[in-house]
Amino acid sequence: MGPSDPPGTTYIPGLRENLHGLFTINLGVYVPEVARIRSGGEANSWVQEYHCCVRSRLGEVCGEQQDIWWQARHDEAVIDDVVCNFKEGGLSFLERFSTRDKIIQECSDRFENMWVGDPPQIILAIILFERGERQAALISLERQLKFALETGRRGHSDYVRELATTMGMKL
Repeated sequence: MGPSDPPGTTYIPGLRENLHGLFTINLGVYVPEVARIRSGGEANSWVQEYHCCVRSRLGEVCGEQQDIWWQARHDEAVIDDVVCNFKEGGLSFLERFSTRDKIIQECSDRFENMWVGDPPQIILAIILFERGERQAALISLERQLKFALETGRRGHSDYVRELATTMGMKL
């Protein structure tokens, strides 16, 4: 849901939009072992989208390349548009990541996120580690570390080293 900003908020089209009364749809794929290693625990009975390692907005996976915000009201046109977008893009996005094997395939050669969420090499390393494929997991972490260093992301390189330590590996 769009926020209800305080009175007097200035809205600037393209910079700060008024989203009050609007909603968007976030999609997410939750992998328990990734959540456990990344954040120290698995979800309880309800998984929030931000706990998912693969996330995107419905508008982005429908070819819009931007958020789609709908009016939060009972309106057949809104409902039909949401359902149509979910069928056209949402279901295929979720299907792309519906199994660990598919996640591994999607993440194998990627460094930059094509979705919101964890870096693909991190997801790959954790899934491989949990499968007992420690050497392959280490290679993924080393690739991510090299990428972080080459792109000047010092904080991320520190994070990758800490993650390796958490998994009992040394880079």
